[in-house]
Amino acid sequence: QVVIHVNLKEDDALLQQQTLGILGVNLLFACYYHHDRPNEFLRSLLDNLSRDRIEISMIRMSGPDLEYVDNRLLAVQLVKNGMTSAVMFDRKGEVQQPSDMLYKKNVLAFRGSFRPITYVGFDMLKSSYGIFKKDRHYSRDNTIAVCEMTLNNLMEEGELDERDFLDRVDILNGMGQHVMVSTFREYYKLVGYFSRFRIGRLRIVIGIPTFLKVLDEKYYTRLKGGILEALGRLFPENVKFYVYPTISSVSLDNKAPAGELLTSRNIELPGKLRPLYDYLIQCRKIIDIEDVKKDRLYISSPYVLKMIKENIPGWELMVPNYIEEVIKTKRLFGYAG
Repeated sequence: QVVIHVNLKEDDALLQQQTLGILGVNLLFACYYHHDRPNEFLRSLLDNLSRDRIEISMIRMSGPDLEYVDNRLLAVQLVKNGMTSAVMFDRKGEVQQPSDMLYKKNVLAFRGSFRPITYVGFDMLKSSYGIFKKDRHYSRDNTIAVCEMTLNNLMEEGELDERDFLDRVDILNGMGQHVMVSTFREYYKLVGYFSRFRIGRLRIVIGIPTFLKVLDEKYYTRLKGGILEALGRLFPENVKFYVYPTISSVSLDNKAPAGELLTSRNIELPGKLRPLYDYLIQCRKIIDIEDVKKDRLYISSPYVLKMIKENIPGWELMVPNYIEEVIKTKRLFGYAG
């Protein structure tokens, strides 16, 4: 059994019928001749079809001849092949249609590498959700938290490490989190994607180092309106950023905070950006996460990953107990014991 969901990009009904007809023929052909090669199966679905005409946003395979297929990897290949912009997995690791998960929901989105998730990452999730729960629009039934990874992050070493990706998804699912993989490097594109699904309120969780990059105008030279246009796209009426603080420096042994606590209120910005930024602050479009574990702000995922790979003791103190147990049991991220 093969289940796919597509978005038709053409406005003309007759053209849409033709597109679906071609897709149907391609699907039958792929089932007969490419069922043993999932990547070729996917690519063949768009034979004689332009990606300007159709987007395949979800695919699931099942059956006796397809037991070897991991649908999560299949979904990521959709993103890698440019057949869709993003795919989503529920907290059980099942591939889901994004519109089914997001339609009219409030969304709390947290982007990261999650390699591994540390006490800081866990605290960002917990404390930001605590803020969202105080929002008058919040209710448990209409709010979804999503941990998002970019394809660029998954392929930072050149190629997609399938095992590494699945390990990250398993860990996040084990923490009860929904997972999303996308092609969006810029945050305004991520906001635009969520807006497609008529969501309620969107809250983006972000750390100060990343937030400073978001506010750097050099990343928006391709936009006609530059950073002014980018800020307009970043902060539509239903969007707020929850900003997690950091410290200006750490001690030489990288094991204790040192220096000033940096929040959205005291970061340095170019003078010409300051009036716009102050407006966003006054409108509460940017909100500081204040209830944080300050003694853990020195922890970073890259440093913890380095410790795990090089068998340096002490990394266990930087991750939640559940994460430590999973890493050691499954020997993840280069852990050698």
